[in-house]
Formats: sequence, C-alpha cells, structure tokens
Amino acid sequence: MITSTETGDSIWQYDVPLRNYTSFRTGGVAEIFAEPRSISELKKVLQFCKREQKKIFVLGNGSNVLVNDNGVQGVVVYMGGAHFKQIKRNGMFICSGAGTSLSELMRKAATWGLGGLGALVGIPGTVGGAVVMNAGGKYGNVSDSIASVTTMTFNGEIKTHNRKDIDFWYRGCGLQKQIVIEVTFLLKGAEKEKVFGEMDKIFQEKKESQPLATLNAGCIFKNTQGFKAAELIDRANLKGMKVGGAAVSSIHANFIVNAENATSCDILGLIKVIKNTVKKKYNVTLETELQIW
Repeated sequence: MITSTETGDSIWQYDVPLRNYTSFRTGGVAEIFAEPRSISELKKVLQFCKREQKKIFVLGNGSNVLVNDNGVQGVVVYMGGAHFKQIKRNGMFICSGAGTSLSELMRKAATWGLGGLGALVGIPGTVGGAVVMNAGGKYGNVSDSIASVTTMTFNGEIKTHNRKDIDFWYRGCGLQKQIVIEVTFLLKGAEKEKVFGEMDKIFQEKKESQPLATLNAGCIFKNTQGFKAAELIDRANLKGMKVGGAAVSSIHANFIVNAENATSCDILGLIKVIKNTVKKKYNVTLETELQIW
C-alpha cells in the first residue's frame, strides 16, 4: 500500500477517469494515477510499483492508446509534469523532456532555425511516446534524428543510450521495461521561415488525407510487408463501417474515429470486424499499432 509519506504529496490519485487523458475520449478509470513532478518522484513511483508488484502503464498524450471500459488495474504513470516538458538547445542539439508535445518540439526547433523533424508533423503525441513507438510516416521516423535517449528502468536506475546502441524498427524499439525521460536530437541548421514553410506544407497534406479534426488515435494497424493497411481496409469496402459510436474514417481507412459517444468496446468491436474481413478477403493478418490497455 501507499505509505503516509507518499499519500501526503499530490502526485497520487485514485480512480482517475482515463477518458480525460486519451485522444479517443473513451475508457474506464486508473486504479492508481501518479503524476511525478521530478526525476526523484518518478523513482519513488517506480519503487512503489516494484514493492507492491503493481503493473506499470506509461501515459503521455494518450494519442496511441485505447483504455478498456473497465479501466486498468495498476499504476498509470502520467509524464505530464513541467519537469518533463523542458526543452534546451546546445548548438545543433536539442534536449527535450519526454512529456513535451511533438508540436511544441518542432515549433521550438523551427524558431531556433533547426530543421529535420518534418517526419513528426501532424503526429499528436509526446516525445517519449514517439520514441517508444518510433513514430513517423512517409517522411521518415523519429529515430532518424535521435542522438541519445535517457531512461529510467523500472528498478529506478537512470541510463543514457547512444543512438547506435538502440534497436529501432517499424513502430517499435528495444527500450522495454524502462521509461523515457529525456531525448537529445541532432538537427540541421536552416532558415526559420523555410523550416516553418516545410512544416506547414506537410501539415496541409496530412490535413487533406487524414481526419485530424476528429477524436481518433492515429493509425490503428501497422502496414504489412506487401500492402499498406489503409489500402486493404479501403479495398474491403470498410470505409464508413460502424460499430456503435465508432466508425472507420471516410477520409483515411486506417483511422477509427469516435463519431458518436463511442465506447472502447465499440472500437474494439470495429477492430475485430476489420481484422476478420481483411483476413477473409486477402488472407492478411493485420497487427494493431494502437496500444490496448
């Protein structure tokens, strides 16, 4: 159990509705919700989890997460504290806290006349989450510009990993059982106006091809070796398909949107329909990119 000294500080909450912290706006409550404000408080949270054998769920912007309607048993570690949103520059390097939004990181870099983050335009996540899933798209991945990553293991040990020592792959990396706390990027010098112009061009392109203004969690399925998931779903005539309040986007087939007070159960049901249909029609097994808690 949480000790009296631990309950005395405001980092701990019980039965927190996670729908308020996810881009789908669905899901139940967290048994325990912790928002550490410093490295030392994060270590305290992880020590508690180890002592009490609590499962750890790391939450950033909640833009790639689907929380079960029954909630989660364990500790949700929310990296939203101010300490984890700091951004510093050292020449061509930018050091960013894991809780920084990608949009703020890119804006700051552009203001400093630093480019090289175009692959992240339009992705509504945080730096930490982007690293863990190696976020990106047609313009590249976050791993392309990383110099180093600092993490805290679930045992409370701080480690700094050079880029060459981290295994990155399509929508994943080898940083298991540790929490990203800080990332250093090596960027390229460029004219500020040019960087902002390139970012705006990519954003407008995504705005036309993705349902950015809806309640969604980005792409639901990973692309396969032979096909893009969106192409398979589109060819299966599933655009607009609904289960309860959840619908396959009519703009981009690999997006599911919360169209009308959807539940997580609705979204899971629609994911099942899509997987089964694509498997039956094309004998392709789609794998979810989305984290399901």
